[in-house]
Amino acid sequence: MEKKEKLTEGKTKIIWRTDDPNKVIIENKSILTKGDGAVSLVLENKDVYSTETTSNCFLLLNKKGILTHFIKRFDKNSFVAFLLKMIPIEIVIRRIAFGSILKRNPTLKEGTFFEDLIVEFFLKNDPLHDPIMIWNEEKQCFELFDAKKPISSESYLGEISSKNIPLLPKNKEEVEKIFNIAKNVFLILEKAWRMLNVTLVDLKIECGYFPERRDLIVVGDVIDNDSKRIWEKGDKKLMKDKQVFRDLTEITEENKRKILENYAWVANQTKKFLTLPI
Repeated sequence: MEKKEKLTEGKTKIIWRTDDPNKVIIENKSILTKGDGAVSLVLENKDVYSTETTSNCFLLLNKKGILTHFIKRFDKNSFVAFLLKMIPIEIVIRRIAFGSILKRNPTLKEGTFFEDLIVEFFLKNDPLHDPIMIWNEEKQCFELFDAKKPISSESYLGEISSKNIPLLPKNKEEVEKIFNIAKNVFLILEKAWRMLNVTLVDLKIECGYFPERRDLIVVGDVIDNDSKRIWEKGDKKLMKDKQVFRDLTEITEENKRKILENYAWVANQTKKFLTLPI
């Protein structure tokens, strides 16, 4: 397979066309960002660890029958995937209360365990700071709310639907399909991490459609160490994910070394996924 021209470039990855019009090469960058990209950090080899983690997660999901865009590893920092029309939604699945859900639910205690998984949709929109999306069945649209405030008339930002953005889910059936895919993805990865004595706290995924198959919703993008919160031995003090970077008040060489060690550790742990009796 041959890499052709650049299709698009984001904060943390580049997507390249290939000699096959139905396939792309997704290249990870050695960049960490926070605050909607306001703060960034370059970490050598972070791209390699992100690609390793993503590849192992997708290989496990493929093995378990989840439709994904992942085909194979291309090189140390990129992989081959099917070309998708991406749904502009970040889908977050939560097992433990942490992060922005606490701001929307002030009475909820950090660390609360959800017996039933919580699935939330966030519109990918940096100027609006990725507002949370609530499906309104009567209006057949999503209502947008400030993700950092309790859902109320004061945090209401307006409505949006597939009439405005055609790739958004257009009915309750599509919304529920994405919910079910997200839950299944989480349960598979949660089990794998649990067998390695690691707690999967929450997970962010993205989905898309094959260009000619609106009926097939496929897990796309990446599933790397920026996409989740994981706590070794279930201990928040032993978090191994991007939250360590988010919590930093200053960036030192020692901090950078620790973050990179975490990313390397996660990549090495996910190598075990395909040998686990799941």
